Amino acid sequence: MTVHPFIEAEKTAGHKVKRACELFQVSRTAYYARRNGVPGPR
Repeated sequence: MTVHPFIEAEKTAGHKVKRACELFQVSRTAYYARRNGVPGPR
């Protein structure tokens, strides 16, 4: 399961991406890279 849609929903609701990433234990770099469609190194 990916948490990125949940982080996006939190952002849309006016909450900070930093806090949502901390709660889901996801780096902000990974969130924005996935959001922008940049493939990972693996």
